[in-house]
Amino acid sequence: MSPSLNVGYDCDAMAKQNEHGRMIAAAAKAALAPLGCKRKGQSRLWVSDERYWLISVEFQPSAWSKGSYLNVRPQWLWLRMGANDSFPRPADYIEFENADQFKPLIENMAMIAAQTVLAFRARFRTLSDVNRYFAERITRNGWPVYRAAVTAGLLGEVEPARQLFKRLELFDTEGHEYWMELKAESAKMMALLDDPVRYWSAILDAIAASRKQYGLPPDPQCLASITSVDATSSRVEQ
Repeated sequence: MSPSLNVGYDCDAMAKQNEHGRMIAAAAKAALAPLGCKRKGQSRLWVSDERYWLISVEFQPSAWSKGSYLNVRPQWLWLRMGANDSFPRPADYIEFENADQFKPLIENMAMIAAQTVLAFRARFRTLSDVNRYFAERITRNGWPVYRAAVTAGLLGEVEPARQLFKRLELFDTEGHEYWMELKAESAKMMALLDDPVRYWSAILDAIAASRKQYGLPPDPQCLASITSVDATSSRVEQ
């Protein structure tokens, strides 16, 4: 799995920022730091660490003009493949013309970024919320099935997970290497379904590897809250 926290450019090479870069950094800090988001080096990337998943906020530059796009997306750390999700940009591109013109635009964009982070936190409050989101989006074989299967297994929904993994067994990869790798990973996870301890351990290993890749500190207890939170949520729904 290759992390998408370095999106199309060398984040840490941007230590010397120009005027609009400094304005982006200041607006992002004012809006995102109070939410607990952390900036990655001197880049335009901010991360909200949700322990077993994260939210990345990128003030993406343009190759054609000074300014910023805004990308906000969740990344599911327990998935060894297909962990990077894609969502529509929550704001249109803004172009830098001068400091007075750009300041209110970037402050508004940073505010939208903060609102989107809060919306993701609410939308994916529990792992059951995430699993429901995956299950409702199984429109084709491949990543959608795999993501729903692995997450169902993590929730202890063994039979639904098994059925989804079996669906991937029959998936025609057409010789594509990445689909063959996905089938192999799915087969490995399906083999662990009847051994919850080993399945849980495999998930923790995946999270630990992802956190290390993304430069996040170890969090071996990151799944401790899943059972209690999801159980509480289930009782409320009943």
